[in-house]
Amino acid sequence: MIIVVTSKVFNTKFLPSNPKIAFNQRGDGDLIIFIHGIGGNKENWHKNMEILSKNFKTVALDLRGYGESDDFEGPMNFFDIADDIYKLILYVGKKKCHVIGLSMGAQIALYFYERYPSLTKSLVLCDAPLGFQDFTESERKKFISLRRKPIEDGIDLTTMAMKIAETLIGVKSNKSVFDELVKSMQKLHKETYLKAIDTFVNSTHYNILPRINIPVLVVVGELDSLTPVSMAKEISANIDKSILRVIPHAGHLSNIENPKEFNRVVLSFLANL
Repeated sequence: MIIVVTSKVFNTKFLPSNPKIAFNQRGDGDLIIFIHGIGGNKENWHKNMEILSKNFKTVALDLRGYGESDDFEGPMNFFDIADDIYKLILYVGKKKCHVIGLSMGAQIALYFYERYPSLTKSLVLCDAPLGFQDFTESERKKFISLRRKPIEDGIDLTTMAMKIAETLIGVKSNKSVFDELVKSMQKLHKETYLKAIDTFVNSTHYNILPRINIPVLVVVGELDSLTPVSMAKEISANIDKSILRVIPHAGHLSNIENPKEFNRVVLSFLANL
């Protein structure tokens, strides 16, 4: 499979695991692992890989059950995904990595750190959710039910993607970002998405924050209405010596909506480690 983004070409490779994991790779140097969000895939990071790969070996994966990766039996477990990433790190010939995760990907980044702290050089938590630890059980079930219902009622992915895209993008007139997000969500595996909603809500990643003792950059779009700047500030306040950066003219998809500033901020952070 060859994926074309602007003038660049990304070859899809596969980790020969069970389930089989698809990934793109570019560059050389210290390893960066990119982890997409609940409605995404590895292609969401291509504009970032084009720049960061000039200084690093960059790898973006399709999580199990996403994109070109294999589906899997049973519920989604973020520690299982952490194990997938561990195998991927070894497969590309590295022993440690920087981990960059967006939204649900930020949750997974924290689970990876919890599982493999000695392998994690730094974390970049992008538009990260604070968590649902303050919700009652009935509130959690209601939240999950509302988000599962369109899929269970048979909505087509394009219609769902267009509705969701409108709520996530900061600058509503940014048609190229809107189209990119819709295209990304059209590739969702419905069963995996349903599993991911449950795990996303029931994650206990908030408890990991105070235990982190590596460099952390918290990034958030200034127009993010789903995980707003106030939430990013609370996350950063719970991580000792973390750095908070706000990406202007961006909503929940800060790496896609303003890739130039996102790349600059991340490179500056990594250069000072």
